[in-house]
Amino acid sequence: MLELKDIKLSYGSTQVLNGVNLSVKRGDVVSIIGPSGTGKTTLLKCINYLAKPTSGTITFDKVQMDYQRVDKTAVQAIRLRTAMVFQQFNVFKNMTVIENVMDPLVVVQRKSKDEARAIALQELERVGLTAKRDSYPSQLSGGQLQRTGIARALAVQPDVMLFDEPTSSLDPELVGEVLKVIKDVASSGMTSLLVTHEMQFAKNISNRIVFMDRGVVAADGSPTEIFDSPTSPRLAQFLNSELAFQ
Repeated sequence: MLELKDIKLSYGSTQVLNGVNLSVKRGDVVSIIGPSGTGKTTLLKCINYLAKPTSGTITFDKVQMDYQRVDKTAVQAIRLRTAMVFQQFNVFKNMTVIENVMDPLVVVQRKSKDEARAIALQELERVGLTAKRDSYPSQLSGGQLQRTGIARALAVQPDVMLFDEPTSSLDPELVGEVLKVIKDVASSGMTSLLVTHEMQFAKNISNRIVFMDRGVVAADGSPTEIFDSPTSPRLAQFLNSELAFQ
């Protein structure tokens, strides 16, 4: 379904991605783990071209693109089939919860407001926010803000969900409510890529774990293979350090 080949990206003299290869099948739930600064979020953003690789190729079903010869039509086609949930919620402060969820349906997909509202209500019920539909972001907790972002992403009916450390900005007591929603999304069969530091959660919901280190995929396997039988001292060291704080 989705294949990235030899993705390279640099910011000035800093090489962030050093030739990443990643293949994702339909229905996969892939958690991307690794130390901070190793390119996990950048890789996620390369998929929908929010970050611009210097070289490499992407194939999304029948859509193919060489990053050295960017095709705007291909970029648009990929963006229409993906949705991203960001670390910092990324909601509009001047809109109510339901207006935030309706916005991409009306603005991007050109749906009528009545149709957009019906879809938005369905997704807000899915994430447990029906009662907050007319609230503004300033009236919500961090967990509720992130669930609003997830509802908005789901509303456009993407083929692939991209979660960029969706709990990193939350107070510890709010993490669980967001992880529950993500688990429900993953369990529904939605193809999902998740950048996370929640190791136990990644182990429980994923069928694949990708470990990134120094801008490359250093290990790729099932949760059992990665967590119970790490293939390298570097992976074992990372897991020990992460699990010690969880």
